[in-house]
Amino acid sequence: MSQQNVQAIRRLYEAFAQGDMDAFERGCSRDILWNEAENSLYAGGNPYRSFAALLTGVFTPTLRDFEDFRCNVEKLIDAGDYVIGTGRYRGTHKTTGKSLSAQFCHVMHVDQQGKLEAVQEYVDTLHEAEVSGRTERV
Repeated sequence: MSQQNVQAIRRLYEAFAQGDMDAFERGCSRDILWNEAENSLYAGGNPYRSFAALLTGVFTPTLRDFEDFRCNVEKLIDAGDYVIGTGRYRGTHKTTGKSLSAQFCHVMHVDQQGKLEAVQEYVDTLHEAEVSGRTERV
């Protein structure tokens, strides 16, 4: 079943890349629990407890704030009921014009029906803050 979980997660990344939020939602558990990394740009609503909350609190603001936002997956690691995704978020912040290239890690739990049930995001929050103009490195 674990390779099936990896394929299910791969389909979710592909749906996001294509902007197909309906397909993304279909791949999620009705009771999805999503946690953005502490201090990340959209962590204020943690934990997000439904797809609607995730869409409103994370996906929509991300696409609003970044031009050509991409979630470039480099590796998917089979961990049984968990799948670990690593890669980089890329895009250009619409206000600052700065380029984003933030390393991320998603720890994702897949339920018995093969749907995404829980996510813990880890990301380079300092780089996000610099790109968005929230802080400067000294």
